[in-house]
Amino acid sequence: MKNMKILTALPFFFVLSSLFSVTAQNVDFSLENFSGNKSGLRKAIKNLKKGDAYYYGTNRGYNQAVLYYLKAYELNPNNAYLNYKIANCYLNSLEKYNALKYAEKAYELDPNAAPDLDYVLGMSYQQKLKFDEAIEAFNRFKNKTKSTDTLKWVQKRIEECMNGKEFIKKKEYVVENVGEVINTPYAEYVPLIKADESVLVFTSRRPDENSKKRRKSTISNFDYDYYENIYRSINKGVNGWDTPSRLPAPINVPKKHSASVSLSLDGSVIYMYKSNNNGDIYYSKLNGNDWSNPKELPGKINTKKYTESHITVSFDGKTAYIVSDRPGGFGGKDIWKSELQDDNTWSEPVNLGPTINTEYDEDGVFLHPDGKTLYFSSRGHNTMGGFDIFETEFKNGEWIKPSNMGYPINSPDDDVFFVITADGRNAYLSSVKENGYGKQDIYVIRPFEKKVFKEFQMVLFKGILKDKETNKEIGGKVNITDNKEAKEIFEADVNSSDGSFLVSLPGGRNYGIAVESEGYLFHSENFDLIIPKGFKEVEKIIYLEKVKAGTKLTLNNVFFDFDKSDLKPESRVELNRAIELLNKYPNLKIEIAGHTDNIGNDSYNQKLSEKRANAVRDYLVSNGFSESRIVKVVGYGSSFPIESNETKEGRAKNRRVEFVIGE
Repeated sequence: MKNMKILTALPFFFVLSSLFSVTAQNVDFSLENFSGNKSGLRKAIKNLKKGDAYYYGTNRGYNQAVLYYLKAYELNPNNAYLNYKIANCYLNSLEKYNALKYAEKAYELDPNAAPDLDYVLGMSYQQKLKFDEAIEAFNRFKNKTKSTDTLKWVQKRIEECMNGKEFIKKKEYVVENVGEVINTPYAEYVPLIKADESVLVFTSRRPDENSKKRRKSTISNFDYDYYENIYRSINKGVNGWDTPSRLPAPINVPKKHSASVSLSLDGSVIYMYKSNNNGDIYYSKLNGNDWSNPKELPGKINTKKYTESHITVSFDGKTAYIVSDRPGGFGGKDIWKSELQDDNTWSEPVNLGPTINTEYDEDGVFLHPDGKTLYFSSRGHNTMGGFDIFETEFKNGEWIKPSNMGYPINSPDDDVFFVITADGRNAYLSSVKENGYGKQDIYVIRPFEKKVFKEFQMVLFKGILKDKETNKEIGGKVNITDNKEAKEIFEADVNSSDGSFLVSLPGGRNYGIAVESEGYLFHSENFDLIIPKGFKEVEKIIYLEKVKAGTKLTLNNVFFDFDKSDLKPESRVELNRAIELLNKYPNLKIEIAGHTDNIGNDSYNQKLSEKRANAVRDYLVSNGFSESRIVKVVGYGSSFPIESNETKEGRAKNRRVEFVIGE
C-alpha cells in the first residue's frame, strides 16, 4: 500500500542525474579495467542494466535495484556513479543508515560524479547524526544550484540539521525495541494499543505463515515487498507480549493489502486503510470473537479523487481527526476534523489550520483518551529530518503551538505513528533504527526521569458485568451522560462472552454511567471530574440484579444542592431512564427511599431524606409514571449507610435515593 510506506524520498529533480565524469580515481566498467575478464564485465553490466530497470522504473524499485547494484559493486567497488546510485537507493528505502559508506566513496572517487552528489552526501551524513558534515555538504550543493525550489529544499535540510544539533543535547526518553516476539526482519509499523495497554495491534509486511517461499503471488507489484497484514498480540504483563496472531478474514485478504491505522480505546473497532478511490478509510467491529466485514466510513470523510490515509476518533466516538490531501489545505497531506452527525454519518471535514498544518506533509494523527491532547507526525515545523512526532493540546478553544517530542523519539529518519497509553507511562512508535531487527520495528518509549509523559486528567473505567446470583458474565449496554448538560455523549455494547467494557472519562466534567441489560435493573455510577485530579484507573465488577420483588435500584446520578431537597437539572437523565425501565414491567410497584450521611443531627437528616424522596416522587408523577405504583415514600436519614461516613467519598455514596421493587 503506497500511502502507508512512508519514505523520505529525494525530490524527483535530483534523481535523474547526468552520467558521471571519469577521473583518475574512478574505475569505469570497461574491459581494460577488468584485466581482460570479459565474463566478469558482462556479468557486471548485466547486473547494472537490471538495477537500472528498477532504478529508473515507474514505481521506483529502489529496494530491488540495490540488490543488482551490489552484485556489480562486488566486481568493481571503485565506480563513483555506482556508489552514488547505491547511496541514493538506500536513501529512498527503509535502510537510509546504509547510505553513507557509498556516498562518501562516490565523493572520494569523483566529487562531480552526479550533479546532486553533495546533496546525497549531506542526506547520508544527516541520517548518521553527523550534522556539521551534513551542513557542509548541503552548503556546497547550495552554492552550485540556481533553482529557487531546490534552494528552498536544501535550506530546509540545513535547518533540520541545526534543530538536530540542539535536540541530541538533551535525552528525555528511553527508546527500547519491543523485541523479536513482535518484530521480524520485515517491516512492522503503526502500533495501536487498547487504552489500558492490554492489546497491541500492528501492521506487518512479513510473509504469510502459509507461504514459506518468496513467491510472486505474495509480492506487491508496487514496491516488490510482501503484502501488508494486520496482527494482534496480548500483553502478558511481566512476561511481555504474546506471540502475535494474524487476524483472519475478513480483516486480512490474500493478495491484497490490509493495513490498520487506528484502534478504538476499548479495542473493539479497527480502522483500516484501503487503496480504493486513491485511498479511503474503512472500519471493522468486533462481534464476540469475530470481526465484521470492513465498511467504508459513512458520510464525507472519504473522497473519490484524494487520499484519506489515517484517522483517530475521540473517546466518545463523536469526533474524528483524519489525514487527507484534499483541496483547501496548506500543502501536501493535512489534518482535518469531522463530527459525527445525528444520522451517524461524518460531516464535511474542517482543516485544523496553520497552527497544526504546514506546507509539508502531516500524518499519523493520534488523539489521547483525555480528549484534548493530540500527537501527530510532520515534515514541517522544527523537525530534525523526515517526519517528527509533535504534541499539541486544545486550550481555550484552540490548539496550542505544537512542540517537537525531541530526541531519541525523533531522528533524522521518518518517525511516524506514535501512540501513548491512557496513564501516560508508555508510548509506542514505529521507526527504522540501525540496530533493529529489520526495516521498520515497533519501539516502546518511557520517560527517562519522570514517571509519566504527562499528567493526563482522566479516569479509565474498566468494568465487567455479572449476574449477581450466578456470578456469570453477561452482555448489556453502557451509556455515559454529561450530567451538567443532561446529554448522553457515549454508548457501547458489552459483549456477553466476557462482559467487559472500557471507558475513558476526560477531566473537567461530571459524568453519569448507566449500565443496562435485558431483564435486569440498571446500575449507575457517578464520576465528578470537574476539579482535575490527575489520572486514575478504576476496575470494578458490576453486579446486575434481575428485576424482581425485593431488589433495590440505587440512583447514583440523582443530585441535590447541599442541604436542599430540590432536584438538580442533571438528575433528569437518570430519572427518565428509571421511568423507562419501570414502564417495561407495569405490574411492579416501588418504594422510594431517601438516605443521608451522618453530618447533622438525626432529626434534621430524617426530614431532609423524606423531602428528597418526595422530590423524586413528584418528578416521576409529573413525567407520566402512575402514582398508584408508588406504594411508599420514606426517609431513613443516616440509619442505613452503605459506605463509611469517615471519608468524603463514603458520605457521598450514603447520600442517595433508592427504589425498592415490590409487586
